[in-house]
Amino acid sequence: MKKFYAIALIVSVTLFALWFTNKNESNKSVEHTTLPVKKMQSTLDTQPVKVIPIDLPKNKKPAQASKQHVIFDDNLSQAADLVAMQYENALKFPPYSQPISALDEDRLKPNQFYPVSSPIDESGAALTVSLKQYRFTYPQDIVVNVNAQRLGKVVVELSNTDTKEVISTHKGSAREGEAIITFKGEESYPRNIQLFVQADIAGKKVPAVAEIQYMAPSATLTGFNKAYAQNDNMIVPANLNVIKSGLYRVRANLYDGNTPLAHLVAKERLTEGNQLLDLKSHWSVLPQGITSMRLSDFVIERMSPSPGEKNSFGSSEISYFEITDFAYDSLQQLPYQVNAQEKLSLEFLQGLAQG
Repeated sequence: MKKFYAIALIVSVTLFALWFTNKNESNKSVEHTTLPVKKMQSTLDTQPVKVIPIDLPKNKKPAQASKQHVIFDDNLSQAADLVAMQYENALKFPPYSQPISALDEDRLKPNQFYPVSSPIDESGAALTVSLKQYRFTYPQDIVVNVNAQRLGKVVVELSNTDTKEVISTHKGSAREGEAIITFKGEESYPRNIQLFVQADIAGKKVPAVAEIQYMAPSATLTGFNKAYAQNDNMIVPANLNVIKSGLYRVRANLYDGNTPLAHLVAKERLTEGNQLLDLKSHWSVLPQGITSMRLSDFVIERMSPSPGEKNSFGSSEISYFEITDFAYDSLQQLPYQVNAQEKLSLEFLQGLAQG
């Protein structure tokens, strides 16, 4: 912008000088009678210079924007193509029975707490805080493991994450570099809890902070009925004691020994009391001729009924369920047929990918 004004000023002054010179030459005969030299100089000094605006060529930015737009469209198309391929592969199996492998840690360990570490010194030594799980339901105790070399006394403080109010404080001493601090489960605990750990390591105070969730169970899984074949699915009925009615989603993992086979999901609206909910496993995720399997990694979730209310979770009285003597040959081995909504979603993604 400054460059533009400078050029405009130079051009304007040049034009004015030319105009003034031509005018002087045409009026030389009367110059001495019209204005004295000194007065003429004064007039020139006080008269403002008029800047004549000049249209200069501008950079054509729309072309650059268009190029960026093309790149954005290409990226969107590539992303949609990838999602469409993944979704199409997933649709080879029903959504309630998806195959999994040992790499699917998010499904194999749905309630995992990832240890928190704090550095002690520049040598790489660290204080580590770990718990058995991330989400607790009453009346489960909260057991905190603190580990570090030369660990001495440990103080663990529970507080409300939202209000910062301190709930409880426990102290302990380490043995062989480990301290175990236990907080007895309380129904009055808030949903979001912060753990503040302060450890004495060779006379140095080292802090660590972790967060967990604690809640009253909305339902309890008490067990399963015997598995049976129904058309192309293996049905495993789950027994639930529902404390709070609502829309529930129950998840579990199916294993052949220690090999994960499938992630099973059932969703149904349940009322209070003892209820049955069927987990289904499609024949396509089962090894040929299998008769014995195991269900575990249970997640009982009550879906949020409104934006102002969060999902709540249940508990399980069992850690696994053994399926024995199942008649695999009684399953109808038919390909899974996608429903209208799944087909529409796939077509939409494929349309985005094609641009």
